[in-house]
Amino acid sequence: MSEYQYSDDPPIQISNEFADIRVRKVYTRNGERLEIHAPRRGYRILLDAVELESLTWQTAETFSGFLRASVGQDAEED
Repeated sequence: MSEYQYSDDPPIQISNEFADIRVRKVYTRNGERLEIHAPRRGYRILLDAVELESLTWQTAETFSGFLRASVGQDAEED
């Protein structure tokens, strides 16, 4: 098996005017992961079950902080 193998299920795409992401299950040597891919920005991450569960422990303010940091980084790159 290569580094990882994609599930036979098609990716799920979720989009709006601000973002476009695709999620799908992948199989790695260390077990199943969820791949989250943001094609517009070229980012990709693999998360295991514990990492995904930890997202449910967060508050809306945590995610607002992520978004503020992202906007600040984009402004610095211009």
